Amino acid sequence: MAEKHPEVKISEDLLRDYSSVRDSWASQAAEDNEFRNGAQWTKSQIDSLRQRAQEPLVVNVIYPAVEQAKAMLTSNSPRFQSTGREGSDVETGQVFSDLMSWVWENSKGNTELKQAIDDYYVKGMGCFMVHHDPLADFGKGDIFVKAIDPLDVYIDPSSQDAYSRDASSIIVSKLYSEKHLLSMYPDLEETIRTATEVTVAPQTESIRTGLESQIVSKEDIDAQRINSGDDRELELIDRYEKITVPHFRVFDPYLNDEKILEPQDYEDYAAKPAYKVFNQDNERIITDDNEVVKYESIEKEFGNVFHLAINPMTQEQVMMQGEETEAGVEGSTTILTRVTFGDLIETGNILYNQIELKRIKQTVSVGGQLLFINVLPLEDYPIITMMNGHNRNPYPTSDVRLVKGLQSYINKIRSLIVAHASSSTNVKLLIPRGSMNKKQLEEEWARAGTAVIEFDPELGTPIVAGPIPLPNELYKNEADAKADIERILGIYAMMQGDPSATPQTYKGTLAIDEYGQRRIKSKRDDIEECVNQVAKIVVQFIQYTYTTMKVMRLLQPNHKPKEVTINEPVYDQISGEFLGKLNDVTVGKYDVIVVSGSTLPSNRYARFEYYMELYKSGIIDQIEVLKQTEIANVEDVMNRSSKMSKLMSQVQSQDATIKDLQGDLQTARRELVHARQRVEIEKFKTDLEQSANRADMASKLYSARSDDELKKIKNVVAEQEATNDEIIPLEE
Repeated sequence: MAEKHPEVKISEDLLRDYSSVRDSWASQAAEDNEFRNGAQWTKSQIDSLRQRAQEPLVVNVIYPAVEQAKAMLTSNSPRFQSTGREGSDVETGQVFSDLMSWVWENSKGNTELKQAIDDYYVKGMGCFMVHHDPLADFGKGDIFVKAIDPLDVYIDPSSQDAYSRDASSIIVSKLYSEKHLLSMYPDLEETIRTATEVTVAPQTESIRTGLESQIVSKEDIDAQRINSGDDRELELIDRYEKITVPHFRVFDPYLNDEKILEPQDYEDYAAKPAYKVFNQDNERIITDDNEVVKYESIEKEFGNVFHLAINPMTQEQVMMQGEETEAGVEGSTTILTRVTFGDLIETGNILYNQIELKRIKQTVSVGGQLLFINVLPLEDYPIITMMNGHNRNPYPTSDVRLVKGLQSYINKIRSLIVAHASSSTNVKLLIPRGSMNKKQLEEEWARAGTAVIEFDPELGTPIVAGPIPLPNELYKNEADAKADIERILGIYAMMQGDPSATPQTYKGTLAIDEYGQRRIKSKRDDIEECVNQVAKIVVQFIQYTYTTMKVMRLLQPNHKPKEVTINEPVYDQISGEFLGKLNDVTVGKYDVIVVSGSTLPSNRYARFEYYMELYKSGIIDQIEVLKQTEIANVEDVMNRSSKMSKLMSQVQSQDATIKDLQGDLQTARRELVHARQRVEIEKFKTDLEQSANRADMASKLYSARSDDELKKIKNVVAEQEATNDEIIPLEE
């Protein structure tokens, strides 16, 4: 027999060690899962009850309680937000929230989260795996998030972190059919064919029993597979461990480009060609790929020395081989020296330093044969655990284990109640021995309705022994036990809503269960931190896996998709010069976290009223309010609303115009009245002036005539005086 590969031997030895320590936890987790699914009686308990003519009834309170908790903890899809560790990373880091949301939607993350929460509640630990499928999206590759069975995960027993980040190794061991493995790894068919059908990890067995074949056991599945005989079942061991890998950080100051390269990539980078260009004025170093190609063609056509000359026909500058001549352009001689990036690193033109980075080594084997060894471009394990009752070890306690006693108590009380009802319908009759046929008496007494039974009174009077009535406290105990289960699981607290996610005006409207709130907050923190770890792994995959990535995602239902692009090279459209990368995420650290409480249920009407208050205050617009409604055609409503708003604005503008025109008309009318009044006044003034002129003229005429008459009188008087003087001379 060929010797096993050392890595395969290490995987199998670690798997044996890890499984031996966690054996009791795995058995308990499997039993808790079957208990939740209805296997709540042991075989000995069932036999004992049926010997007493009692039926082992199951009143399963845990199952609906867990389902309700899952539904309420994942009522909404998680929302992600990203931040950059440095100021230069802020704008680029914003795209990661969109990318993480797209990966989550593409992976059906809500469904996977429900399954992980189910394992978290029932088995005590939920597990996520982040993996890259290079064949997805027509060979472009995609990142997926999936929930895996925690019973298939084997963690280093010395790990004390609730998310297993400090484990030295994490192993995933699962049984696959040979056909399935061949479909998963078609290139490794020869290795899979030579694998042996031997399992290293032990299989857990249950001691619980499901009534009426409620549980399909592993034995039933194995029996069916063995009977078919067409396929083998092989154990696939997938081991992850942390290692350190040398990397090189290089910085090209001519392109302002920084890279983190692995050794092989660094060798390829150092072998890339570059050029040193010398002329009379300066010396340039060309590292851009497009310009290097251009100078390669120049060197091939004109050699490594050329100059510029004037074309006598067109008077344009053209390249000529050799150094410049009298007809050439003065100082145009250019010398090309071909170098490599390695030469530039040695001369210090390109800066670099060697660093050690943590990486995850993946070793996959099947049936004692090594399939492959891969170094993942991750700093953390792609297996993320979410532990419920964490006890600083990888063997947590589930909620089902906390309430198993209460559930068994409910089942026993219900069985007693049913047995009492059965006894009440079939009372006990004490008769003297030999008084009548016992079999006939039982048949007659068991009949419903009126019955006639003969007996011999000489042998004694029959005594009817009825069952003692059950106290009402017994029924109350069953109801209290059910309430305790829902209280321990935090159902009441979630039904009352999360106070931290409720608007301030709606706080305190319900009596909050403080114990339940504490448990739900703890569970919410566990789930959110687990999703944060998942987002961290997705970011690392995106950073180190994709050279260029373009995705389209819907930000809101019924909205146009948004395009998100990373690592896209940008060139100058005219010169072809490399300008850099759009959203370069290969360098730097980015944090993507889930928005706290985004998955929890919320009061839609309260939230809508809260948004309406903000809308009325003018803080937000109509679109944000519509997002909080369940209107199917939001875009149509927005379009109609925009048309209506345009029409309203037109009407308002027309109203304003009409008001202006009305005001102008009123003004014109007032001015016309005033003008008419002014005309009348002017006419009146004219008439007054004419009358005044006439009066003045009449007065002047009268005055002139009076003066004339006075002159005449004076003349007459003067003439009379003269005559008198002649007649009667004056004495000397």
